[in-house]
Amino acid sequence: MAITLPTVPGLKPGAVIEHRSWLVGPGSPYAITDFLAARSWSWVIDPRGALHAASPDTRAYLGYAPDDPNTDTWTIAVSGTAHQPGWRGTFDRETPVELVLDLLDAMYTRATR
Repeated sequence: MAITLPTVPGLKPGAVIEHRSWLVGPGSPYAITDFLAARSWSWVIDPRGALHAASPDTRAYLGYAPDDPNTDTWTIAVSGTAHQPGWRGTFDRETPVELVLDLLDAMYTRATR
């Protein structure tokens, strides 16, 4: 039985594998506020420190509750219409804020009117 080293497609033997930095940990939730302000979302911060934001047409909701042990840290929800159901996504406190921001951005740029 011969044992061979694993290969990476497109990489020549002995070549250096590119180092990547992966998103790990929650990051700073303040990165979201630039997105919200640039797209005219309205938001409030409640007395417990949770953020509640609504898109200009009020169909999309973003919630951020960092200190509530009874709920997920991030909630993104889109209300439905008479012909299309809405949906809801939740993320825990270890979800990188960049992923939440990427989802919001994809929703915003791909929204149909």
